[in-house]
Amino acid sequence: MKLLTNLISMIHIFGRKANSQIFIFLFIFSSIVSVSCSDQGSKDFNWIPKVAEITGKDLESWLRKTPYQNELKNDNENEFVITNVDQVFPFMNKFNNDIGPVSTTIATTDTSIYEQKHLIFQDPVWGDVFVSGTLLYDDEELFLEQSSNSTGNPFFGGVEASGDIYSSTLYETSVQAKHDDYKTGLYWADANSKVYLFGFYQQGQLVFEAVVPLLGSDTAAAINKLGEINKKLNLNIPEWENVSSSALRVNDDPKTFWNDPYVGLYMNEYTMDQVYLKTKNTKLELAKQKEKGDYYFSYQAPQGLVELYTELKPITQNEAEFNKSNAKQSKYLNGHQQIFYDEQSSGNFVQGIAKTYTKDNKYLELHYSFPEKDEEARKTVHDILKYLKIFKY
Repeated sequence: MKLLTNLISMIHIFGRKANSQIFIFLFIFSSIVSVSCSDQGSKDFNWIPKVAEITGKDLESWLRKTPYQNELKNDNENEFVITNVDQVFPFMNKFNNDIGPVSTTIATTDTSIYEQKHLIFQDPVWGDVFVSGTLLYDDEELFLEQSSNSTGNPFFGGVEASGDIYSSTLYETSVQAKHDDYKTGLYWADANSKVYLFGFYQQGQLVFEAVVPLLGSDTAAAINKLGEINKKLNLNIPEWENVSSSALRVNDDPKTFWNDPYVGLYMNEYTMDQVYLKTKNTKLELAKQKEKGDYYFSYQAPQGLVELYTELKPITQNEAEFNKSNAKQSKYLNGHQQIFYDEQSSGNFVQGIAKTYTKDNKYLELHYSFPEKDEEARKTVHDILKYLKIFKY
C-alpha cells in the first residue's frame, strides 16, 4: 500500500528517542491502606439505555471481552500497578470538549467523567495494545486532537526521564461518521516509531478507544482484528465492518479534529496574547478597524445587533483587592480567574459590563449588548464570559 509506505517512511525520518514497550511496577501496600481514585456518587449518574445494553453496566468486565490475550494487571487487591503506558500511547484518553481539554483525573466535583477504565495487553501476536472505556455524566460531544504528548516516567527512566517528551500524531482516514446518536472514526496513529490502526467511538455518554498495531504492511489483518473487537464488545459499529484498505487512505484535509475556539488579544512584549475569548465558533466577527474599545466584535441577529468590545484599563488595586471590591457582583469562576459582571435591560436590549483582573495593576472590561429575547445571543455572550482566559506571564 503506497500511501501507508510513505507514512511509515515519514515516521522513520522524524523518529524520536522513546521506549515503545510497556513495563510495570507492582507496589505492595498494607491491607489497612485504602486507595480511592474517585468518589462515585458525588454526582448523579443515569444510564442511557443503549450504553447500559452495550456495557452491561460494568465497564471493566465489558472491556475484558476484547479479543486480546495476556492482560497486564495486579493479581491481588493489595497490589498497586504503575506502568509507562502514557508514554507508549500518548494519544490514549486525550479528549477535548468544545472548550478545551477534558481532565481525565476523576475528582469529586467539576468533572465530566463518571468512570474511566483502560486495559493493557501484551498479546503474543499483536504486542502491546490497549482498549479504553469512558463514561460521561452527560451526553457531551468529545473531540480528538491531531497531536498529543506525554512526559517520561521517572519510575522507568530515572529522574532525568521527566524531561523526555513522547509524542504521537493521528492521521484521519475516510472512515468517519457522525449521526444523531453516535460518532466514530478510524485513524492511523504514529507513536514512538510505531503505527497503529486507532478506533474512536462515542455513543452518548460512552467513549471507546482501541488500537490494532500494524504488523509490517498488513492492513487487512489490522482491519479484521478491529472488526473482531467491534463484534466481541457488542459495539456493532457499521463503519467498522467490511472496511477496505482504500478507505484507510489518509485525508489530506482532515475535518474531525478539535479546533481551538479562542481568539487571542493584547499581545505582550514576549509576543504572547494575554486575553483569550471563546469567539471562533460563534457568529461574532472581529472588526478590521477600531470602532469601540480596543477590540470590537458584533453580528446582526434577527432581533437586533449583538455587540461586545474590550478595554484594558489601569487600576491601583492588586488582584486580591480588586476581587474583594467586586465580590457582591454576579461572577463566573474559570479556574482561579474571577469574572464579574453586571447587566440590566434597556429598550428590549440587555446591556452589560464584565470585568476581570489581568496583571500588573490592570483589569479587562468587556462591554456587551444583545436583544433581550434572543437566547442564542445570551448564551454566546455568557459563554465568552464564563470561559474567558487570562495569561499572566
